[in-house]
Amino acid sequence: MINSIGILENNYNKNLYFQPQQSGINNQVSNAVTSPVQNSAVGANNVLAYSNINTKLSSLDTQKYVYLLNYLKDVPVSSNSENLNCAAQLDYLLKTGRLISKTANDGSSTLDNLYDIATKKRACDFDAKKIISATLDILCNPRVLTQTFGDIPENEKKAILASLPDDNPVKKDPSLMDVEASATCAAASNEVDFADRSPAEFTRWVSGLSSEAKSVDVDLKLKSLSKNPLEAITILQIMDAKKEAFSFDKVRLKIAPDNNAYIRAKIQEKYYDKGERSIVDVLIQSTLMQMGTQNNYDSLSDTPAGLIEVEKTYVESVLKNKEITSLIYQNVDDDQNLISYNCSFDKMQKHITDTIDKGDNVIIGYVLTNQTSGRTASLDYNPTLEGPANRIINGHEITIVDYKKDADGKVTFICVDTDDDNPNFVEYSADWLLPKLHHAGYPAEIVEKDEKEIMKNIA
Repeated sequence: MINSIGILENNYNKNLYFQPQQSGINNQVSNAVTSPVQNSAVGANNVLAYSNINTKLSSLDTQKYVYLLNYLKDVPVSSNSENLNCAAQLDYLLKTGRLISKTANDGSSTLDNLYDIATKKRACDFDAKKIISATLDILCNPRVLTQTFGDIPENEKKAILASLPDDNPVKKDPSLMDVEASATCAAASNEVDFADRSPAEFTRWVSGLSSEAKSVDVDLKLKSLSKNPLEAITILQIMDAKKEAFSFDKVRLKIAPDNNAYIRAKIQEKYYDKGERSIVDVLIQSTLMQMGTQNNYDSLSDTPAGLIEVEKTYVESVLKNKEITSLIYQNVDDDQNLISYNCSFDKMQKHITDTIDKGDNVIIGYVLTNQTSGRTASLDYNPTLEGPANRIINGHEITIVDYKKDADGKVTFICVDTDDDNPNFVEYSADWLLPKLHHAGYPAEIVEKDEKEIMKNIA
């Protein structure tokens, strides 16, 4: 992580923004087969090792569980629930140990936090049942997560503009609200991993962000940012983290989205259409964008556009509360041309598969050049105007959740892509993906032996 912070301070030329994918990106992609039983993001090889799975409800848990069953009995089956009602979703979470495992940052369980959403007043008069329904959809099937913004009806735009200060860019140019291709892929990919790996903490965030406090407190271990405490403190200062309390080994952060996130969330509550972000997606993604952009994100206009690699890594480290090392695999010149790689494709593949084998997902950023996007083969491509074949034209973040090998040992990665309008897994062959891989985040212990070698190769 500390190497990435150095990149931020030196305006390093690898600071590529990872934005929505464009046509041609799925040339070698197919839908993966999904299991009707295994609804979480994890696939066949990447087995979730829920240690000491607990499926027995205590007397207090039973009271909360029964309360939720009654509270949610009239909630209609959502378009993202795979035809499961809330009762079936709660049952699934209970049987897989994801409901009552007390693994949240404050020691609470998924059940505790769902109950809090149901019984405590929500900000902006949000409908708690809609929030819980969206949360259950995500926890049972993180593949449904999307970064697609919803449209804002004209009558709502007028009310929004009237509420904004005169110096707000959106008030000066209302078209900025019409976000057609969002740049929240890094935040959405982190949301996928967050919901899949930490359901109790994810639900605690949903509860806190949708509460009257409009925030959540996180006790972050300093070593989750760097083994050197002084470096960890520097990282927090650079990222403009809001510190509530501080000790020699940890810090309490107050984390919140920008105010305009609640405008977006309220619109989605009233006008949600299938394929758009839910209330929960809006609040989580806006919060992660706010964290990564040093509190400079605007949910109305979706600016600044995307997260650079170091910002994404900081967000991932905070969510996982452990040190994430981001390896940059490509050398990119000042004109955004891909010129070389910092290690072999075999080593890249091993980093990913070793991480999957240990039970973690891998969030990656990959790029398309004029050549790999297929543009150089088109009749209207003009290299004089549009740059050489190796000019990077686009980047995207996705989450690798599993992999498989064929009889010849060829690897295919199973992924969740939040910008493909597809609520299923997608498969990318290693031969297709690895040459496009710009960076990936790993638990520090997975790649420590290779990190120094790769950093030496960075131009």
